[in-house]
Parts: sequence; structure tokens; C-alpha cells
Amino acid sequence: MAKVLLDSDVVINLLKKKEETLEKINALEESEFYISPIVIAEIYAGAKPKEIGQIEALFSYFQIVDINAQIGIIAGEYANKFRKAFNGISLEDYMIAGTAKYYNLTLWTYNKKHYPMKDLVFL
Repeated sequence: MAKVLLDSDVVINLLKKKEETLEKINALEESEFYISPIVIAEIYAGAKPKEIGQIEALFSYFQIVDINAQIGIIAGEYANKFRKAFNGISLEDYMIAGTAKYYNLTLWTYNKKHYPMKDLVFL
């Protein structure tokens, strides 16, 4: 059984009911899905009031991982290593990468260019 951390772009596609993403999540029905508080913040930051119910309903299907100091250290090390060569990667992306690494989760993202880390596993 795969343990999958969802990036915000995947969550947005689920909220928009994008066919490709819906098919993929259905094919992974045996998997466990996780989201980070970082993703929650990103989704709420762009949400319209009428979308809150749908967002809360979707989030109820996922396990929420805690973020901690060790994740902050991993994210900081990633940023230190990659920020010069990979301009445009946000601190949020480094935190999500650190979360995937810390919990040994497979990362599902459509923005792999934001994750140059060779020690991560991607869906």
C-alpha cells in the first residue's frame, strides 16, 4: 500500500474535478493519502467563501501530517542546496519536500521541476 503526500496542485485538481487526477486517485484506492498543513494553508489562501464546504469535505478524506523542527531542518538543507541552481522554488515547496522525506511518503505533484531532490520518491 502506497503512502502518498499530495501537493497543492493535486488538491486543486481534485477540487476542480480534473478527470486525469480523479482517475489516478481512483486507481490508487488501496493507498493512504496525506496532506501537509502547508498545503492546507495554500488552498485556503486561494479559496472563495463558497468553496470552503467543498474544501473541508475533501480534506476529511486525507490524513494530516504534523510538521516539526526536523522537517524544518530538512527543508532548510534542501533550500540551501538547491536555491541557487533552481530559482523559483518556494519555501512551501521545500517544506513539502521535507515532509515527504521525513515521513517517507511518496510525493504526488504535477510540478516536479519544483522538487529537484533525488532522494524523494514521486508518484
